[in-house]
Amino acid sequence: MSDGRTHRAIGTLVGGGFALAKAQQQRPEHLLLEVLGGLIAGNLGARLPDVFDPPMHPGHRSVAHGIAPVAAVGRAAVRGLDGAQVRLRAEADRRTALRASATTPLQRLWQAVLEILCRLGAGALAGLLGGYGSHVALDALTPAGLPLLA
Repeated sequence: MSDGRTHRAIGTLVGGGFALAKAQQQRPEHLLLEVLGGLIAGNLGARLPDVFDPPMHPGHRSVAHGIAPVAAVGRAAVRGLDGAQVRLRAEADRRTALRASATTPLQRLWQAVLEILCRLGAGALAGLLGGYGSHVALDALTPAGLPLLA
């Protein structure tokens, strides 16, 4: 049976890997930030099923672990992922341009921070999905399996 430590480790790797896959067309420095965001959010995403369905007993799995709800929400999230990443990357590029035209060091710093947050966020969206999915996949391999609905 997978414990929290295993879920977090695998979720971190899967989240980072999914972020890497989704950022292949990005410049290397941007790709690095997206992968970092994916690693961080993958760790978080791997925790979420047990946050929603706390492991109070071995059969704790409910809606947040259910095959049908996770598949439906996951499918919708993956469908929206590309658009959300495009918007975050565009906002990051806008912040890069604003940084170039900034007139003070503080303005340049602020725009750089916002750009980095947008790029981390683009990767974090993929990482969160990957981490959550890895948790559910690991739980599906246990003797208890997963419920269909709840």
